[in-house]
Amino acid sequence: MPRVIGYGGNVFVGDQIVEDCEDAWDEQAIPNVTPTADTTDLRVGNASAKFACAAIFGLGIVGTEVVVLPTLAAYTVLYGWVKSSVNTTAIDDYRILIDNHALCASPDCECSLPVLTANVWKFCIMPVVAGSFAAANLPISVGLELMANDPGLCDVWLDHIVAARQVEGIRSWSLDQVANVQDVSAYSDGQDKVFIVTQKEWSGSFEGFKNQAPLAVGTNVGLELFEAEPVWPIVPTQSWRGMAIITNCRPSSVVDGVIQYAYDFQGIYNLEVPSA
Repeated sequence: MPRVIGYGGNVFVGDQIVEDCEDAWDEQAIPNVTPTADTTDLRVGNASAKFACAAIFGLGIVGTEVVVLPTLAAYTVLYGWVKSSVNTTAIDDYRILIDNHALCASPDCECSLPVLTANVWKFCIMPVVAGSFAAANLPISVGLELMANDPGLCDVWLDHIVAARQVEGIRSWSLDQVANVQDVSAYSDGQDKVFIVTQKEWSGSFEGFKNQAPLAVGTNVGLELFEAEPVWPIVPTQSWRGMAIITNCRPSSVVDGVIQYAYDFQGIYNLEVPSA
């Protein structure tokens, strides 16, 4: 059943770090790829995992890293930060691999990356397109693979890759974007005040029916807030996306109704805004 335009939103709770990307992914040496830990260009922590790909690299595994993880059967998506030095062509050009075997030799779960814009960090929610989280019952290797549309000479960065569960029962959301301004008027400006933008921030709320244990205040979440019906997992252009922290929980009940939860959140890092 199609949704009415303006109706849709996903909230994902990411409480299992798959790879913090604080060091170079060096489980194996990949010809024509140089992995490093980038301590200057990053989103979370002290470094990001960078891959410098030569023009002759082609397609295939870009890099893998040893991990020690519990079963991921309870999770539904990955989310995290990705950047490319060049535009990518299509959804699923890159995948994140999770494997119970070394070197990502036979991936048990593969998650698709969206289209990337050159030199822009993107908050990516990555759905499963092959295998399953249930099959990843004892992961020991995580990888990045270029599946199609060889971009040639390029750099790719990953940061803070997390496994997440979807919050069910959400029925409404709201979002506030704020630009803080400062009065920089001088006597030479005459009588009209002059302002400049200093910092920006975003926050909001969502609510729905009780479906599970309440989210704890302080929980990190990933948000997809749709303005139009998405053909999920294809990322719609009319959506707001980003990471946030739950700052308030407001349970409520009425005599002839069901328990409802309302949450406030504070956005962290940048907010991806609709492009159409």
